Amino acid sequence: MVNYGFLKKLLVIGEKHLLQELTAYVDLALKSNAMLKDSLEAGGDKIKSGYEAIKQYEKEADGLTMRYRHEISNGAISSTMLGSFSDLVEKCDSILDDSYFIIRELKRMLLASASLSVNEKPIMTESYRNFVKMLDHENTALTYVNTMLTASSIETMREELRKIEDLEEKVDDLKDSVIDSLYAKSSTLSYVSFSHLLDMAHKIDDLLDHCEDIADLILTITTAVTK
Repeated sequence: MVNYGFLKKLLVIGEKHLLQELTAYVDLALKSNAMLKDSLEAGGDKIKSGYEAIKQYEKEADGLTMRYRHEISNGAISSTMLGSFSDLVEKCDSILDDSYFIIRELKRMLLASASLSVNEKPIMTESYRNFVKMLDHENTALTYVNTMLTASSIETMREELRKIEDLEEKVDDLKDSVIDSLYAKSSTLSYVSFSHLLDMAHKIDDLLDHCEDIADLILTITTAVTK
């Protein structure tokens, strides 16, 4: 639940409402994250069911985004905050877009998995294991974003932002480790496998980048409207 004692300090009713509503994106992102982890760890039918679930979550997020765009463009918030709120909504939507991209990549790679060489399979397994670690950090970052949306003080928000920034650095390190390994072992990887793993590394890293951008925007907006 949102802390109304804090939110009542906001100047515009529409801004209170919209910040409260954004927790719906976090819920969808957490569900998508769980499906991505299961798909990476179990493969096979888990990827197929994960694809269907995340496809639905992405559609739900699109529905939220259309509604919030309408609210923003029809005067639900103050004119000075239009740009920041629009950016915030788009960034939240991007998490679900990228989750859908990732599960589609897994589904496509599943079709090609039968043609993987013996040497490629351990590299694929190792990379997927690191992707799960990256998603674990993403999961934690999402909980911090949720805390920011329900925080009782600006200082709490700043502390959660610092935690997200620390996680973003850890995910960057994991991403770089995966990419370094791919280049070092590129002679044993097909173009399809190399491209797949490289795209996955960047897209999963993007999830944390989105969380950091969202956290920055939440703090910026809240600071501006509570002055």
